[in-house]
Amino acid sequence: MVAASVLFGVYGPRMQQRGVRLAGTPLADLIKAVSRSAASYSAPRFDRFEDSGGASDGAEESGDPRRTGVVRTAIEDMEEVLGPGVEPPKLATRDLLLVGSAIERNLAGAGGVRLVYESERSGDRVFVFEVHDAMQFTHFDSLGRYLPLLSGTRIEEELELGPARLGLVILGFDDRATVIIAIDVETAAEVADAIRPILRPGDSSPESTGSELS
Repeated sequence: MVAASVLFGVYGPRMQQRGVRLAGTPLADLIKAVSRSAASYSAPRFDRFEDSGGASDGAEESGDPRRTGVVRTAIEDMEEVLGPGVEPPKLATRDLLLVGSAIERNLAGAGGVRLVYESERSGDRVFVFEVHDAMQFTHFDSLGRYLPLLSGTRIEEELELGPARLGLVILGFDDRATVIIAIDVETAAEVADAIRPILRPGDSSPESTGSELS
């Protein structure tokens, strides 16, 4: 029995792979849901940047009624789904202005808000999904542990959306998950850095990159 126990300990599954799988929704299901939402997005026919005077750090807070209305609607959408005190990220310093928002009632069983940003200079589009309750989503981390999406987690992946290969970053917060889809991983990472800077050595919150989605 002792010999068998030793052999099992050496050649058996790692400790973090033993035990019962956590109840929850696989993070891969959320990725599929936000991908479908992004693919179905249709840009408005009018130019939201018309007469805006160009992008600037304060563009989203300018007196442009159209811009003010877009931001106000996004705040209302986020308050309805996520509660008070949550506002859309300000990404004007990344040459990205908020051009629209929509409530998503069912993103893999969770409520969320789709925020759409566009660059006036390049025309590139970035989707930021704010999804209620990150802890309901589960994934394998880089050590093979099956975990909920904990606050402080950061996952970077390449996403195949039809013929395109896009960038994907997922951030875990206490009350929500933030999913970013951009033209490439580098752009998605830059947006993620603007939303929450990369944690440095010595910070207490967990960081995870390249985790397996499941």
